[in-house]
Amino acid sequence: MSGQWRSHLLGAASVLVFTAFALPSNAAPIPFSGFSSDGHPVSATAEFTLNAALDTVVVKLTNTTTTTLDAGELFTGLDFSLGGLTPTLLSDNAIRREVNGAGVFSDTGSAVNITWSLASLGSGAYQLNFNPNAADGIIGPPSGGNYAGANGSIKGNAGHNPFAAQLAIFELSVPGLLENTPVSIQAWRFGTTLDRAIPEPSTLLIALAALPLIVRRNASSRAK
Repeated sequence: MSGQWRSHLLGAASVLVFTAFALPSNAAPIPFSGFSSDGHPVSATAEFTLNAALDTVVVKLTNTTTTTLDAGELFTGLDFSLGGLTPTLLSDNAIRREVNGAGVFSDTGSAVNITWSLASLGSGAYQLNFNPNAADGIIGPPSGGNYAGANGSIKGNAGHNPFAAQLAIFELSVPGLLENTPVSIQAWRFGTTLDRAIPEPSTLLIALAALPLIVRRNASSRAK
């Protein structure tokens, strides 16, 4: 994919700000497919489960990238909003995965606390990200049972190991949460510098097609 085409896609995504993914509560996993900042294919899903009775949201982030070549394919952040409400991070858990210099990996037997954080971006938007450490980025599935095809930013890298093994689960406290609070995703971030991933053209077309439906749904909700 040419740099000019990637630039056009990123500009279009910035205009849309992914408002087309303003979804009703407890929707199916939200898929993403696109390219990392260095042009490698990446994919992921985000699932939001809202519990208005407890004022909590469980967020499941899964890296479904087929081939991990370098740290640019690590799923490291998600920008989102919850209808203007203010979330705080209660817990973050994942099975940790160590990848040695040969690309062979080993996992913890159960989920453990990881080092992600929740940052305010202003205007009701927030970012879940792998800061403050360079470890615990969500790595995609192995290829052929290992990560032998990856470079030194993955294999045996003391700074980036351990990784979250494909899935990380977060619990947020969200006072004032309703079962129909909208979930909006503004950006999917991959790589250790939290670069915004560039959506595939098909992702943008789906977003554009969904906008009229969302406008009608929001107007209907206001009317009630």
